[in-house]
Amino acid sequence: MAAILLVASTAGAAVTFTGHTDAVLAAKVSPDGTKVLTGSADNTAKLWNASTGALIRTFTGHTYWVSAVDFNADGTKVLTGSDDGTAKLWNANTGGLDHTFSGHAYNVKSAVFSPDGTKVLTGSDDKTAKLWDASTGMVLKTFSGHTDSVNGVAFSPDGTKVLTGSADKTARLWNASTGAVLATFNGHDSYVRSVAFSPDGTKVLTGAADGTAKLWTASSGMLIRTFAGAAFQVYGVAFSSDGYRALSSLGDHTADLWNVSNGTLVQTLTGHTDQVNSVAFSKDGTQVLTGSGDHTAILQAIPVPRGAIVINGNSSATNSASATLSLTWSGGWGTGVTRMRLSDDGSTWTAWQTLAASLPHTLLPGDGYKTVRVQFLDQQNNYSAIYSDYIRLDTQAPTGSIIINAGAATTKTQAVTLGLAWNDGTGSGVSRVRFSDNGSTWTGWELPKATRAYTLPAGLGYHTVRAQYLDAAGNYSPVYSDYIKLVAP
Repeated sequence: MAAILLVASTAGAAVTFTGHTDAVLAAKVSPDGTKVLTGSADNTAKLWNASTGALIRTFTGHTYWVSAVDFNADGTKVLTGSDDGTAKLWNANTGGLDHTFSGHAYNVKSAVFSPDGTKVLTGSDDKTAKLWDASTGMVLKTFSGHTDSVNGVAFSPDGTKVLTGSADKTARLWNASTGAVLATFNGHDSYVRSVAFSPDGTKVLTGAADGTAKLWTASSGMLIRTFAGAAFQVYGVAFSSDGYRALSSLGDHTADLWNVSNGTLVQTLTGHTDQVNSVAFSKDGTQVLTGSGDHTAILQAIPVPRGAIVINGNSSATNSASATLSLTWSGGWGTGVTRMRLSDDGSTWTAWQTLAASLPHTLLPGDGYKTVRVQFLDQQNNYSAIYSDYIRLDTQAPTGSIIINAGAATTKTQAVTLGLAWNDGTGSGVSRVRFSDNGSTWTGWELPKATRAYTLPAGLGYHTVRAQYLDAAGNYSPVYSDYIKLVAP
């Protein structure tokens, strides 16, 4: 397959982060996508502007290589792990040091925040992983059992489990609270250098010095498939936030992008001149960040399929289950987006079908909010995120009433006051009302008000005023009326 060349920073192209004086060992994109964090063998970590590549600040304090970096969930804290045997917690906005996590006997090779940011997990050459309180820097638990260095660590998405990868050629899944081993992943022929959880927590990805990345079932440790693209060590692995794609970084200066569902190699990313030590996706899955022994990191946009869906021209409600979907799409590998599928519940999908900009669709029965989802597929079988729109189905007519001059029998003036009331139950809500003196000629639709000034037709005698209500879904109420006698003053 053709490779994508990672070029110098220009609008819409790749951004290269240059400034470290030694290998970039770790790199992450901030949760909001505006910053990049790198850790280097020059003993520093650096924070960069993701759009321009400009250096924001340098974190200094470690006395040996910074081998791991991470952001907390809101991007306000930075975590660094170092071969000096410590991890450090920093204020991302000021660069101030909050805590130093000291307790490992040897190099800290990996460090991550828990999903809620309250804990920190580290892996070390001392064959253990440690769980720390992020606010105090105190050790909460030590995970012991590996027989060689713990090179990679990860939290499950719900924070209840931790994953470790070791130079003993295995990965292990642990209960974060009790420290019990839940599963062991056996199958690599050499050091496991990196690990990752799928976004839904059901799968595990491992990368090893045997040149492979492997996908496993998290609960059982069963091997699902092996990603084997080159005869070079895999240094880092990562899942996209939608779980459809995976990355592996290689010792041959490249990174591979994989289709998780079928194990095919989507693209090989090139541009570095030394081994790629780490890989990461941006949170939205549209960019890939690589850190390399060539002293640089590169943030590269990838052409993932994108799209949108709009129901009935973006109307808020409808009184008919027969709807019209408006669909748009862009991006994707190869010749771009080629297929789409639809779902009313997020679990049952139509077959992949030909693209259509406009499509009739029948909403699920029963009044209430209805959501329709769409997903796109490109020429190389890469999935888009799931896009959705919703509309309220309301087939019930509203009810109402009208009363003239609070129920008076007569009036001496044509100017009267109408008392109005309406009800749409659990429907879409009454949005308009109109009036008539004869049942055939009506005023324009107007916003309903509890009282409304009204002028009766000229002429003494009985006059009837009619009101009809309309809800947001287009349902008309019956016609309601009241009458009053216009008498001489």
